[in-house]
Amino acid sequence: MKSKIKRHAILLASTTLLAAASATAASTYTPGNLVLFFQQEGGTNTVYADLGKAANFRGTAAGAADGTSQIGFLDLNSTLTGAFGAGWASDATIYAGLAGVFSSNNTNATAVVDGDPYRTLYVSAARGSVGTLGEADSAGYTVNTSSGMTSGASGIIAMNLPFAALDGSAAIADTDTSKIDDQNPFFSTGIQGTAFSSFAGGVQQAGSASSFGSFGEAGSTEFALDLYRILARNTVSGQVAGDLRTGSYEGTISVGTNGLVSFQAVPEPSSLALVGLAAGSLVLRRRRSA
Repeated sequence: MKSKIKRHAILLASTTLLAAASATAASTYTPGNLVLFFQQEGGTNTVYADLGKAANFRGTAAGAADGTSQIGFLDLNSTLTGAFGAGWASDATIYAGLAGVFSSNNTNATAVVDGDPYRTLYVSAARGSVGTLGEADSAGYTVNTSSGMTSGASGIIAMNLPFAALDGSAAIADTDTSKIDDQNPFFSTGIQGTAFSSFAGGVQQAGSASSFGSFGEAGSTEFALDLYRILARNTVSGQVAGDLRTGSYEGTISVGTNGLVSFQAVPEPSSLALVGLAAGSLVLRRRRSA
């Protein structure tokens, strides 16, 4: 009897350990999360990185309680090195972008998730220069039709779906598995086509042979992506307000030449004079490796 109990205990412990290991290895991505993604023109690897709920990155322009800057909150250096080599930060053929959406459903007119109606798109635009922290330095987006919102949402979901089957908060996926390259095609060498069937010219920024510039407390930056929130509806009870199908700038997500990801939020209106290196204007969070 004792031996049976002992064997049962060992089996139970083993099952528990395997379940724990599986839970640790599983992707952290769920629908509605913001994904930072990378591809290399002509390359065979792509990278997915989960930044958490897209709604957490709303700037004060779309919900004052949400606009909090974060510096070095995710370390992607080892993942980017594994995918593209040690020289990834000086490789101009690597492109980075952001995209997130909860659902492509266009029939549920009253559903709200974290303040966002279904088909609320979060997408990036390449920053033209370092510019002023907390202010956009890119052209925003206008999606002209409801069907364009649905197409954009469907494309983002299709791109992010393989990530759910990968491991961890960041993962390398070859182009046979990934949908990043499918949803972000190149029109010709160095020129991107239409992303997610809705954004002509793409939503990504190309890397450069040298640093993009020093981006406040985020330091030396390789990629700087302005984040826009685009509403498919703006009359839903409980939603965070915004203009219909016109992107609102929510802040900038950057990737340092050291692989650290940071978010520079839109500042509170009363704090505009404090943007940049002012003490206390940024929140430092513990880094987690991926």
